[in-house]
Amino acid sequence: MIENYILMHKGGQEEYRDNVFVNYSSALTMAILYLPSESDFSVADEASISALIKTSSKLRFRDLAESSYPILINLHNYMLIRIDDKSIEIDRNGKVYAYIVQNGELKMLPNGKTSLEDNDRVICCTGEFMRCLNDIAVLSDAVVSESAEEWMDNLICRISDKNRLAEGNLTAVTMIVRSGD
Repeated sequence: MIENYILMHKGGQEEYRDNVFVNYSSALTMAILYLPSESDFSVADEASISALIKTSSKLRFRDLAESSYPILINLHNYMLIRIDDKSIEIDRNGKVYAYIVQNGELKMLPNGKTSLEDNDRVICCTGEFMRCLNDIAVLSDAVVSESAEEWMDNLICRISDKNRLAEGNLTAVTMIVRSGD
């Protein structure tokens, strides 16, 4: 089981422009779209990605990424994720990041497949979310948190201390692998 918590906050912007699409099936599949205000990504494009994610449990991850590419080609900041209690697959581009906390270390996840173990922690987020955080903050909050929600709350407190959550859109997902559940 993958415990997860999703944050979507408009910050100081007039509207929330990023998007997170999720499919909860045997594996958790997500698309995170980081949409700066100048982005021309259309409502139709978002609907197409949403539809792909909804049907993603029928697709291999590589096929999902290939099907999404023609829609996402003009969006420079996106991430596709598929995670279960054994592995995570990522296809990302631009200022959307994925980090893993494994054995007390924080590492950036590359595109492709990475194996997972019980209690591994993963955060996927936009560049705007990471702007006020550093690796030590992300790591320390991950190891002291009992849940994905608590981890996110701790990170949000750090961001709020620096900018009162009054800057750009904040989009992130925290996940904890719970193999025994």
